Amino acid sequence: MKLKENRLEAFIERCRQEGLKITPQRIAVYEILLGSKSHPTVEEIYEEVKKRYPFVSLATVYRTVETLEQVGLAKKVCYWGSSARYDANTDDHHHIICVGCGAIRDIYIDRNLDIPPEVDGFRISGYSVNVYGLCPDCRQKAQPST
Repeated sequence: MKLKENRLEAFIERCRQEGLKITPQRIAVYEILLGSKSHPTVEEIYEEVKKRYPFVSLATVYRTVETLEQVGLAKKVCYWGSSARYDANTDDHHHIICVGCGAIRDIYIDRNLDIPPEVDGFRISGYSVNVYGLCPDCRQKAQPST
């Protein structure tokens, strides 16, 4: 619990540094991201925020998530064929994605990737590795019954 409180305090301080208003809705969006291990879509975040603030709009949640991403308080997690998902964990890490149900989890692997500072004319600013497989639930469902 202390880690969440520390992250909320850091969030509020960062908002102040960036000149952002500290609104209940903005805090709610960040709390939902912070408390989620599923890397929710904006629509999923909206559904949770709406439970606390019934009059919040989807557009407000979209703007808030985009703002959090711009100031480095959230990361967009994208993979082919899916809506963008978001992650409040801004530490260096990668993701493992279930090809069955689409579940996304953080993973910490170090395979000594040697990413050059420039590739095909692109100046590299960062990277993220997505690893694909079947989660335990999907693997169990795929097993034939005996």
